[in-house]
Amino acid sequence: MKPPLYKRTLTADLDRWIEDGLVPAKNRNTILASIGADKGNLSAVGILAMLGAIFMALAALTFIGANWGGISKIVRFGLVLALMWTALGVTLYALKRKTMAFAHAFALVAAALFGAGIMLVAQIFNISAHYPNGIFIWALGALAVAIAMPSRPVLLLSAGLTALWMQVSHIGPLGGLNPLIWLLVPLLVTLWAAARRMRAKDSVHIVVLTGIVWAIHILALAQRHEILHDFEATTLFATLMLGVLLWAGIGRAHTVFGAGAGQLWGGSGLLISAFIVQFNFDHTTNIVAASTAWLIGSAILLILIFVALLISRRAGRYRTVETIIPAIGAIMLFGVAPLHGYLDMFGIQVLYGTMFFAGAVLALLKGAQNNQKRLLWLGGIAFATEALYAYFETFKDLLSTSLFFLIGGLLLLFMALIAMRFGKRLGKGEAS
Repeated sequence: MKPPLYKRTLTADLDRWIEDGLVPAKNRNTILASIGADKGNLSAVGILAMLGAIFMALAALTFIGANWGGISKIVRFGLVLALMWTALGVTLYALKRKTMAFAHAFALVAAALFGAGIMLVAQIFNISAHYPNGIFIWALGALAVAIAMPSRPVLLLSAGLTALWMQVSHIGPLGGLNPLIWLLVPLLVTLWAAARRMRAKDSVHIVVLTGIVWAIHILALAQRHEILHDFEATTLFATLMLGVLLWAGIGRAHTVFGAGAGQLWGGSGLLISAFIVQFNFDHTTNIVAASTAWLIGSAILLILIFVALLISRRAGRYRTVETIIPAIGAIMLFGVAPLHGYLDMFGIQVLYGTMFFAGAVLALLKGAQNNQKRLLWLGGIAFATEALYAYFETFKDLLSTSLFFLIGGLLLLFMALIAMRFGKRLGKGEAS
């Protein structure tokens, strides 16, 4: 949604850019006209129409539920179908009249009634089936309606249903991974393609989050069946999130739709999981052999991470230090799991904390350099949480803690001084 007075601000900026020769004058009217071309945003009329249609559908379903015992099965089934097809008919009529607010509203109602129909039919005819499969069919039906219109609200419903289906059906009847859950991969790809076509940013955020939570479920299941150890599952997920963050950055540089969502949630997942890794450090000497699944998974992820760093380096997006820090961070995530239990972990704990601080500072610097508020927030939160962790956990006496923060503060001030002098030299070079 455009902010208030956006067109007025853009008009003033365009006039200034045209005067400075940055924008051709012939493009002025075209650019201003494109502001109103985005018909996907909901207006007040659209919101009210959608809420009104949803209330009408709820009223009909409530009436059916209140008279459930006095209505025959065939009549119930017919009422549900009639309501759904009536909503679709109103949608087609609204499309023909080009009243898009009502078209989106009744398309959403039709998709919702489709799901209600699935549940009611299963109850009417006593169909004994795995109930998450009904949610899966519902998501597919909503996706079909969303693509046919196209409709962002219905696509958002389909994405939400897909996330719900993943959440309730990843475990099979025998406790293992449900084989049907692998259908999530092509479904997420289809949802992303539809979101790209409709420029539906909300849906693509749900798609990315669903994929990340799905990875968590798989790692948790592998941990439950002792395919991975506790420490291995955490480090493997953190390494995966580092890879998502780096490759999403490459995608964003090439204007790939949804790459920003990948950066946001990949960075958030990396921040949380890499921080949680530290709670697994201890001073025990219990030998825990690295599992084969962890070795294979980590090796594949490390290759992908270093390829991403190489591509970013060659494209000029990273300087030497900005390439070295993620590389060492990936090696640290790879190394602490098999070393855990063999060594006294205090030294590795300090080194790991130092790398965490370095990554937070790197995120802050890159966020300031590229004017990316997400990186600034992630870097700031990471730095603050690690500082609190170091204060309460890493150092047990106040003298060691004060020395740690004194050295850290001096290093950061020194880095700020270097960055300031580098910026001044860069500005002089551009001026010359």
